[in-house]
Amino acid sequence: MNKLNIALFGYDSYTGQLPRYREGFEQLGHKLTFENPDIIYANDPTGYKSAIELKNTFGKSCLILHFLDIPWHHKNVNHWINNVTSALNFANAVCVNSEKVKNDLIKYFSKKELHVTYDISKDVYLNDKIIKNNDFLYVGRANDPVKRINLVKESLKLIPEKLEKIKICGTENPGFGNYIGLINDEELNKLYNETYFVMLPSKNEGIGLSMIEGMICGSVPILCSDNLTAMEFAPKEFICEPDPKSIKNKIEEIKNDYKNYRELALKYGKKYKIQFNKKTIENNIIEIYKNTKIY
Repeated sequence: MNKLNIALFGYDSYTGQLPRYREGFEQLGHKLTFENPDIIYANDPTGYKSAIELKNTFGKSCLILHFLDIPWHHKNVNHWINNVTSALNFANAVCVNSEKVKNDLIKYFSKKELHVTYDISKDVYLNDKIIKNNDFLYVGRANDPVKRINLVKESLKLIPEKLEKIKICGTENPGFGNYIGLINDEELNKLYNETYFVMLPSKNEGIGLSMIEGMICGSVPILCSDNLTAMEFAPKEFICEPDPKSIKNKIEEIKNDYKNYRELALKYGKKYKIQFNKKTIENNIIEIYKNTKIY
């Protein structure tokens, strides 16, 4: 296929997806430009307004809007949904993170087909030369109540001498454990590979990339049964009830047969290394463009 002109919008930060899309499209040989783009792609609602304005300027462009998730904790979630779905009406095509997000969104927005294209994982990979020496890792926002990091705290209190040793990566310090802040992909890859358990007790996730990235690197995620995304992407063996005792018991169950559970994580991770790769996802977006009627 001929190389395309692509305009990208969205949250432009290491913790966001936009830098990964930019790198991936350039690696595929496409040109990133706001002049006469073939594709206008906004990865999240922060970029919708600018993307729609550019579409109005270049009518022949294919406007693809990507929907991450519904923020159920938002104090006025219905108003938020109305605003976002109004913007989605302008799109030629709409993409979503997961089947779970698709099923949530379709209740409020059924005017267009929803394409599941996932999110791009960080550049992590299995490195068997790295020796596991870290018990627990948490990656993500700590102050978001939906993330339920307090479940991590309360469950590790039940395991002697583990609470203050958990390593926590992200922009927010929860006030316990070994907080190491925001780190780059290379450092994060090393940390995933040397970790036994990745903790993801969230009640809701669009995907939960730490779960995906952990399995790619041979770390076992600990997940909760009321998180439908965990049910979509992880084996049931890694899922427990959302209470501290159940989490503690799941950790001990897996620890007693860790080699086999790690092999199960790697089985899923091998598939996700391809499925969540930037080139795979961006080629899927280009296929959507090729099969979408422009108006």
